[in-house]
Amino acid sequence: MAGASINLNPKAKADGFSARFVCLTGKDLKGGLHPIRLQLIHNLKVKRYSTGEACTPGQWDADAGRMKPRAKGAAHVNGVLSELESRVKDIVDALVVHRSLSLESFEKRYRKAKATGDVLAYIADLVVNMEGKGKAGNAATYRNTARVLRRFTEGRELPFADLTAATLEAFDEHLRGHGCTGGGISVYMRTLRAVVGKATKAGLMHRDQYPFETKLSSGYRIADLSSENNPRPIADADMDKVKRFPFHVHPHLAETVRYFLFSYYSGGMNFADIARLKPSDLKDGRIVYKRQKTKRKGRDAELSFKVSEPVAEILAAFDGHGGPYLFPFLGPEHVTEKQQKTRIDKCLKRVNRELKEVAEVLGLDAKLTTYVARHTFATTLNWKDVSVEVISQRMGHKNIATTRAYLKRLPNKVLDEVDELL
Repeated sequence: MAGASINLNPKAKADGFSARFVCLTGKDLKGGLHPIRLQLIHNLKVKRYSTGEACTPGQWDADAGRMKPRAKGAAHVNGVLSELESRVKDIVDALVVHRSLSLESFEKRYRKAKATGDVLAYIADLVVNMEGKGKAGNAATYRNTARVLRRFTEGRELPFADLTAATLEAFDEHLRGHGCTGGGISVYMRTLRAVVGKATKAGLMHRDQYPFETKLSSGYRIADLSSENNPRPIADADMDKVKRFPFHVHPHLAETVRYFLFSYYSGGMNFADIARLKPSDLKDGRIVYKRQKTKRKGRDAELSFKVSEPVAEILAAFDGHGGPYLFPFLGPEHVTEKQQKTRIDKCLKRVNRELKEVAEVLGLDAKLTTYVARHTFATTLNWKDVSVEVISQRMGHKNIATTRAYLKRLPNKVLDEVDELL
């Protein structure tokens, strides 16, 4: 049964890692044949992989780990084994370099050969996995990142070894050249950072190859992108103008203004959550819902707020539209998460486009988006001396640090008032 060991990297041998081809005489196939397997041994554990080939015991040369040259079909079988041997050596060499040699890390590379070296192929594999778990939103983000990255590489593979800080800087420059803003670039880079984290955990990269900035090492800096596209809350006076919007003069913008106000009055509710609200979420004068973004489970995941008079007026404006949701974004035809995600994204673009027109109608210098409503809610409460802990709970943040990030850059109004104290 035993065969000659494959000549592996000396460091792998020193670590007790061995590989060889064996003919399993204890397992019978049709025609008196026995399967030829790739056998790995490490830390007293054995792992075998099918080669897709077989032979009789008399045709097998255990000392060479190949079929005897004169045996029927030996040329084909031995050619297959030689190709597999070369692949095994390459995988082991890479794992030794990354200091992640184990049967588990070998398994991940051997089973997913296409996705091991190529960043794009690895992302495609992650997308399939996410879609299988019903995570359509995440899958779409990763797919879009792969799309723009593929345009950057002009369709060529991007080995993980080449995903360096310099490559990310070049990718950044490429995106800006195609009109991408800091906010968009931030999404792509944060997605790539997550990909790198998953790849490192899977043994496809070593932590020393990490291309992003950390406290202990230099690298591509994502924080600079966040400051480029920091959504600004609008001032009290501007918010008052939105509240007094002349619906009768601009009826085509009425629904969009009400969406913005609903988000503001509901604790800065995310647009995707607003779109998914159902009549069943109205309970005893309150709205009870779960944030789509966090995916938390159980009662602790529920957010609840009182239906105030302004909220009640907004809901009344949409009462009787005939759909299964409180607001007319999704219909009964939007069944799967992917269908809902596609529809909501389309509606969000339209609403933000119309909010731009709302700002022009009201003569606001500030930019209006659905996200601005969320930031304005948080900042307004902060101005009124509401604790960060309360604001964080109201917004549904899992971590209070996220809320602090919302409030980090105070508007000039607050800073000017501080100066007056001097």
